Amino acid sequence: MSVSIDTIATADPAMPRWSLDSIDWGALRRDVVVDDEAMFYLITAASFVEATTDLYTQNLLDYFEDDAEITAWLRVHWLPEELQHGRALRRYVQLAWPDFDWDGVYEGFLPEYSAQCADDGLEPTRTREMASRCCVEMGTASYYRTLSRMTDDPVLSALTGHIADDEVSHYKHFYRYLKKYQARDGEHRVGIARALWNRLMMIDGADSRIAMSHIYREQHPGQPFDEQLYREFRRASRPLIQRHFPHRMCVQMLLRPLGLGPLSHRLAVPVFEAVVRRVVP
Repeated sequence: MSVSIDTIATADPAMPRWSLDSIDWGALRRDVVVDDEAMFYLITAASFVEATTDLYTQNLLDYFEDDAEITAWLRVHWLPEELQHGRALRRYVQLAWPDFDWDGVYEGFLPEYSAQCADDGLEPTRTREMASRCCVEMGTASYYRTLSRMTDDPVLSALTGHIADDEVSHYKHFYRYLKKYQARDGEHRVGIARALWNRLMMIDGADSRIAMSHIYREQHPGQPFDEQLYREFRRASRPLIQRHFPHRMCVQMLLRPLGLGPLSHRLAVPVFEAVVRRVVP
């Protein structure tokens, strides 16, 4: 399912609600995922990161503390939905791979990840920070849309599809707040582009490495996890991810904060899509 730039920009941001109870967990096809090592690492690492959303939400609440509209949305909608993603993915991991000690490994993961969240710097202006947030939601929406397309398990496909839809909805909110602050502060396109670039350089950063290192050590006791192993994993999973990655949606969401004119946008989309196809994942 593709998402057009017009849909992202203008659709009603309220998405249909879903919950853990609305997922048909009994339909899980464990036979098609139990031996899929790549999917195990991708889903489990995501479950760890999503479960700790509250760690960096406080950074945003502090940064926008005098904006009641934004802080209310972060508390009432964004944070609960992100934490629900973590709970749902955790349940999936526990049902699909019951021998994996999710709670025990997460306990070891949390201190290291917490330290990294404390160092996750914010952009110098609120407009740029909202651009950075748009980039984050672009990345997560693309990631979960890819997982939804990759799997033959109907439960995992439905679950990651729900999460992808939530992330697109979050993107719409952050984009609206970006325009609000841009109108107020007059932030130029160059600054927004710089914020997008800064965040792009962090998307493939420490989060997944930290999670995967703890998962790997649990699965392979006594064996170290190093950069070479991480690169090998990415290289092995690249062909499968490339076939299912929503390249056009990713590019549309990335370019939207720049506010390009219709002609510039139309010319930029195929160029950037070609680049994304070469560098993702």
